[in-house]
Amino acid sequence: MHEKLVSIIRATAVQVRSRDFLWAAAISAGVMLVMSLSGLAPWWLPALGWLAFLAALAMRFRLSVGKAWAQPVQRVVEAELIAQESELATLRMARGVAQALPEPLIILNEEGIIELANPAAAEFLGHDGIEGRHFAGALRAPSVFETAESVMHKGEACSVDFSTTGAVERHCRAFVAPLDEGVGQRRVLVFIRDLTSEHRLDQMRADFIASASHELRTPLASLVGFIETLRGPAKDDEEARERFLAIMQSQAERMQRLVADLMSLSRIELNEHVPPREIINLGETAQDVIEGLAPLFEQSGAIIEFSNTDDSEARIRGDRDEIVQTIQNLLDNAVKYGGDPPMVKVHVGHGAAPSLAGDGEPAHRAGDSAAQVAARLGAEISDLVYVQVRDFGPGIQRADIPRLTERFYRVNVERSRKSGGTGLGLAIVKHITNRHKGGLQVESRLAGGTAFTCYFEGLTGVAPNSNNSGVF
Repeated sequence: MHEKLVSIIRATAVQVRSRDFLWAAAISAGVMLVMSLSGLAPWWLPALGWLAFLAALAMRFRLSVGKAWAQPVQRVVEAELIAQESELATLRMARGVAQALPEPLIILNEEGIIELANPAAAEFLGHDGIEGRHFAGALRAPSVFETAESVMHKGEACSVDFSTTGAVERHCRAFVAPLDEGVGQRRVLVFIRDLTSEHRLDQMRADFIASASHELRTPLASLVGFIETLRGPAKDDEEARERFLAIMQSQAERMQRLVADLMSLSRIELNEHVPPREIINLGETAQDVIEGLAPLFEQSGAIIEFSNTDDSEARIRGDRDEIVQTIQNLLDNAVKYGGDPPMVKVHVGHGAAPSLAGDGEPAHRAGDSAAQVAARLGAEISDLVYVQVRDFGPGIQRADIPRLTERFYRVNVERSRKSGGTGLGLAIVKHITNRHKGGLQVESRLAGGTAFTCYFEGLTGVAPNSNNSGVF
């Protein structure tokens, strides 16, 4: 490219020199003709001078090569090219810095079109290829776009707080600043900071204190009462002491479970807006959980039937520890309320999970269906992966089903406390599925059992026609 430009400059210099030579010859010929016609000198003398002038001029043009003529222009062009290359290098470095930033960064032109968006911005907005789109269509936050328009016209930087809606609410702050000055093309920079962790931490503290003070009040009062009784009227009553100590131990263990579940729920809520990165096999994970809990199932006499219609293809992007906790909580509920002896079916598969209504009897449901989860993810129903835990217990009343995932909500308070429940298990399951951008559906039929189904986005297409099943 550089050599071609030098050749063009030299060719242009040759053309300019040739034109100058012709003009000089024409002008000098006119001067000589005027001198001859005016009689100032014999005609041959001006003609001889004109020929000598042409010879000298031709010699000058001959001896001075085109390169020398082109050098001044070439130096100017090279200086401009160096300046442009330096500017391009600066722009490339700036773009590289923007691409490496872990926080979303967006540059808008004066029409509000996205000219640059780094990978963090694409991840934040939930889709790639946002450059060239209008900012108002890419980010559903009118306050941020209004702020960008104001900065575009006033030229003063400012910030604005906003929230994004969806399965998981995110709280953010956008810093908007002008990039260009003057009357020409104007651009603004939008830098977004995710403040969800800080917001969730504050909310977690408040919720933890409120929940702990509410739920621990009764067992603590019970413990204090038993202690006062043991120190007073039952001080020398060995039978009463043994009975009260057993009750106190049960209450202390319940408080211990409650605090552990509260801490677990708080940790999940704190990171609910951060998508997991690990790739796990849902079928293998469910089977590992069932095998790990086999001694407890034997102790309770529970019969666990496991089927995986997708074999090794039920892969999702998720946090394995949280998925294990989800399946454990669902199995724990199914064993507690699945009849006597408990009969539980665990099913892993693709697409929509089997419905209780498939038996021909009506069932009530709440939560996210497969179609709703697929629409939210922009995927096909066949691309979903699910794990379903079904029991064959007495079922749940229709009015109670939508409230099952609320904190501390219990269908039967007395039975839940006797079985050691804290009322947080299904709330934990709900928040885990939210973090995985999935959905939880509850379906129940009186005297026909209850099915809990967790839907996730699969990493494969339609699963092959294979089948693994077993009874534990």
